[in-house]
Amino acid sequence: MRTLILSALLLGSSALSSMAAGPDAVELAGLYYYAEQKQEDRLAAETNRLRLKYPDFVVPADVYAPAARQMDEGVLWALYEKNDFVGIDAEIGRKRVESPEWSPSEDFSGKLARRKQRVEMTAATARKDWMGVIEAAGTLDPSSETEVDLVWMLLDAYAETGARDALTGAYRGLLFREGDKRLPDVQILTTMKKSTRDFSSEEVRKAMRLVATSPALQAGLQPVELDLTRKDVAGFNADEKRQTPVAEGEVAVLRTTAEKDGRLEDLSLLGWYDLKLKAPESAERWFKAALAKRRDEENAKGFYLSLAAQNRQEEAYAVAQDYIEEFSDDPEFLMNALSLRFSRPDQPDADVRTVTAYSNAILSTSNADHAEILAWYAYNARQYDAARAWFGKSLDWESAPVRVKGLALSLLRLGEKKDYAALEAEYRDVYPEIWTEIKVAVAPKGEKRSVAVEMPTAAATAPGGTGYLAHFKAKRFGACIKDISAMEARGAASADAMLIKGWCHLELGRLAEARNAFEAALGNARTQQDAAYGAALALLRGRLTDDAEAMVSMYPLSVKRDREVRAEIYWQRARSAFDHKQYRRVLDALNARASLVAEPADLSQLRGWSYYHLGDRGQAQAVFARLNMHLYDPAAARGLAVSSTR
Repeated sequence: MRTLILSALLLGSSALSSMAAGPDAVELAGLYYYAEQKQEDRLAAETNRLRLKYPDFVVPADVYAPAARQMDEGVLWALYEKNDFVGIDAEIGRKRVESPEWSPSEDFSGKLARRKQRVEMTAATARKDWMGVIEAAGTLDPSSETEVDLVWMLLDAYAETGARDALTGAYRGLLFREGDKRLPDVQILTTMKKSTRDFSSEEVRKAMRLVATSPALQAGLQPVELDLTRKDVAGFNADEKRQTPVAEGEVAVLRTTAEKDGRLEDLSLLGWYDLKLKAPESAERWFKAALAKRRDEENAKGFYLSLAAQNRQEEAYAVAQDYIEEFSDDPEFLMNALSLRFSRPDQPDADVRTVTAYSNAILSTSNADHAEILAWYAYNARQYDAARAWFGKSLDWESAPVRVKGLALSLLRLGEKKDYAALEAEYRDVYPEIWTEIKVAVAPKGEKRSVAVEMPTAAATAPGGTGYLAHFKAKRFGACIKDISAMEARGAASADAMLIKGWCHLELGRLAEARNAFEAALGNARTQQDAAYGAALALLRGRLTDDAEAMVSMYPLSVKRDREVRAEIYWQRARSAFDHKQYRRVLDALNARASLVAEPADLSQLRGWSYYHLGDRGQAQAVFARLNMHLYDPAAARGLAVSSTR
């Protein structure tokens, strides 16, 4: 449990000094510039802006007087309007060559520093460089900052980096200002809405009670209250151990809103909520409404489960078939959804698409129970070769007497006396009770099923467990490769076998061979994603960074795998750039990596030294100081010492 909650910290805020009565010199600088340039429309707009901010503001009498400007900064202001900071530096340098004693006015320097800060924070936010946002914010004070959107950027950065104390302090500074510095209601509402992401519902509600000082603001906070209900319902749905539901008064408001607005996220939330509460009829209604808006895998799963919970198995099975491609991403769910067709004798024959999907799901999960179900399905259909393969596979994954019995019966029906004898010799002492039953068992009757039950990968392993999959599972990588190579020589190596061959070569450090095997499996839709992932890893281990990036760009991976591969790509690029003294490229690569995964200390050191070599000692010092605060490290301490020396 957090030791400090938002409301407790907020209550400790003290009164702040009142806001200045009028604009300072920095704010007036633009007014003088527009007057000097005779840009009357810009002058009028700036005047209106200042009057909105300072109701008693009067335009200075000398605004058009030549004495109002002590130096010609017209070019600088023009470049300022374009955010051309390089051009500004060049112009300042040119002026100093002409007049060494000259320096920009305090008005311009102050306004330029703020504009640079905004540009840097906005750019860092866009690329999700959260440490960059914090560093660019510098001494920005949430309790007095007038440009509130800058503080909102800082809130995002604190939230993403886990800086809880700083995050809470920033919220306190925004929400609990007093007097003239109190935020307008619209900004309070936006800030409260953001807080629902960062704090518990209880903490946010306590803060809401403190800031909602008017009926108008209380009414405006109703959407925030609804967001908190959504958060509470989502938390209940996600917590498997939690059984106490959300207060019905809260949920009733969400139900009414969902009925009225039909927001997809609300329909889905309520569907899973009612399903967990064992109200499948209500859940079915929500999921059906959600699917009417958009075809979606998760809502289809909820719809299937709602129907199954009502024992409407045929309707549930129809949903599984309709979403068979989407459910393939979750083979465990797909197996259970399709197994009805294979586990009960009163069911119609499964079609080719269903058999293939079920088979692939079984192989991807190595599920012995479902392999056994499919094996008996094939056996009773008098497809004895397929039955032999699937019984062998289920036995390879998990031994059981019924699986040995099924394999033995399949061998008998095929007339494979030698293999039957070897199987009996191996298992007679393990399962002695099954052999008498096997010898008197009657062959299945009825017509052979029209759809063949095939093994998508190579033939099942022999009863002794000596196939390539058995070798792979036992980490006998050399033997695994030898078996698959023999299959290749016969022209019988499947895409699945080539995928396994790639992993074996990779485990043995044979990078070129691994790459070749993985690329051979890229042409099959079922193995393509795994093959692309394996090929990318092989390329990265060989430091072929660009080739690895091309691979994952051509063959998209899952979100988790893509993040893993790209993080390694950016790390290799950062290391290479540092070795070649290309320090700006180092920072670009590290920033890209930090948008994907957390940055460890060794990479932060690389960041600090890159800033140092680029001459940005302030940034370098900030990085090394942060490292030194969390964990003393001689390298970080040395970096801090060097970057602090002028």
